[in-house]
Amino acid sequence: MGGVRYLLPVVLVALTLAGCGGEVDPATTPAGKAQVRVLEDLYNGQLKRAYASLHPAHQRLVSESQFVACSRSVVDRGGLDSIDVLDVFDQTVRVPALGKQRTKAVRVRVTSSSGESDTFVDHELRVGGRWRWVLNDAAVSAYRAGKCPGAA
Repeated sequence: MGGVRYLLPVVLVALTLAGCGGEVDPATTPAGKAQVRVLEDLYNGQLKRAYASLHPAHQRLVSESQFVACSRSVVDRGGLDSIDVLDVFDQTVRVPALGKQRTKAVRVRVTSSSGESDTFVDHELRVGGRWRWVLNDAAVSAYRAGKCPGAA
């Protein structure tokens, strides 16, 4: 019976420690997972699948064929080493063609296999039970002008 007396404090300490640091990993949130999926699709050449997860209003701004042609530059950057979701937070922003929206902002760091790293914030919107990513102002302007985003 003496062993039980010592076991109880050990279990209580273990439960207490398990409750500490209960922060949610941003990569496991629905918006974080959606952002990782679209970035993996882009870097792995699954451009039609990336387009399918684009917000419907932005699909009306750019055809799938134009999106795929323009997105090939992402694939040409080299392999993907890692995607780190650094933070996911609520943010109200003006989304092109949609106006002011309450989004999930996803801060990510993407590292290519060549070691180049880029940190940025993308936004996800919930549409019909799914998270959809949106284009930024520069991309929308480029597509409306018939150009690829980032083209000189």
